[in-house]
Amino acid sequence: MTIAITMLFSLTVFAQTESTTIEKANGLIENKKYESAFKMLQDFDKQNENPDVVLLKEDIALNYFVTSIMHEIFAFKDLEKNEDIMDYRGKNGSFGMYNFPIDSVLGKLIKAYPENYKLYKGLGDFYYEVQQKYDGQWLKDDKTISDLIVKNYQIVIDHKLADDKVYYVIGFQYLSSKKNKEAIPYFLKSIELKNDFADAYYNLAYAYLFTDDRVNALKYAKNSLDLYKDAELKSDAARMIGQIYTELNDDKNAIVFYELADKIAPGNYYNLHPLLTLYFKTDNPKKVEMINSFYNLAPDKPTIYNDLGKIFFENNKTDELIEFYKSKLLTYKDDKKILGNLNFYLGQLFLDNDKTIAKDYFLTAKSIFSTIYDKNNQVFKAIDEGIKQTKK
Repeated sequence: MTIAITMLFSLTVFAQTESTTIEKANGLIENKKYESAFKMLQDFDKQNENPDVVLLKEDIALNYFVTSIMHEIFAFKDLEKNEDIMDYRGKNGSFGMYNFPIDSVLGKLIKAYPENYKLYKGLGDFYYEVQQKYDGQWLKDDKTISDLIVKNYQIVIDHKLADDKVYYVIGFQYLSSKKNKEAIPYFLKSIELKNDFADAYYNLAYAYLFTDDRVNALKYAKNSLDLYKDAELKSDAARMIGQIYTELNDDKNAIVFYELADKIAPGNYYNLHPLLTLYFKTDNPKKVEMINSFYNLAPDKPTIYNDLGKIFFENNKTDELIEFYKSKLLTYKDDKKILGNLNFYLGQLFLDNDKTIAKDYFLTAKSIFSTIYDKNNQVFKAIDEGIKQTKK
């Protein structure tokens, strides 16, 4: 009887110590004393045998690390209240380093406590963070990581412990794997649990778009546009809406939302390219100004010239493109790279109607590029091919 009472007393004291340690650690986290919190938990449970302590250590490691080595060794720092962890993340400094291989630690705990489903959620959280942080450069390949996320989070769902993030992340894994129909119910459930989850609406819209359900795609894309605060994300949502309207052959509304996307985040190639295409298609007077805006994105890059060539050709306006490029010759007379590009692409445009003029432009381009590029540069092979075509 005395032995039983002693054992019960010991267990009670241990539970109180564990509870007190976790409470103190949470207080330290709240005050941004991340290293102190982690060290306290580490000292209390050196062998990583206590599930609740390990999960709190994981929370600190994933959210408040300063430096991480493959998410197995972590550095932490105690901050002042006016400091932010991002002020230090990835920067040099003297920090306490702790070995904490989360996946193997949680794997062992799951074997010991197979019905503690919080551990499966912790493991899913870990693999998702690895996926986001290392982008294919971790110890396991992308597909394996994705499969492990789904496997562990699905167990959490099956035991009714899932939150909106768990459903969202599984949906995201399926969407990334082009399993679009499978992704939809997970995104819908995520939104049901958190009705202002902008990313869930955005990715749900894409899932519907990829399954050719443009009505639902439009509905949820507009939801995400309303919810996003970040300019780039809001612009992305407006662009998606523009894309959907384009696929619905509603050029008027497509233009409205592509223009909105450009207004929110000006100078984005992925907004301006479809907008310029639509301006030409509808003969919108704004196309004149947009040609300049699009060209000015990167007049030193072949992509811009190739895009413009395709747009003007498809609209039987190559003569206008020639005049546009000619007008830029004086503007960029002191920039050899751009000047060389202009002469090269003018040469290409003249190939079909005046090979003599085309050859002159190619030779001029070759002369200009020879002052800035090595003779083995691929541009000279392209120019020589153009000159060869002037002899046919």
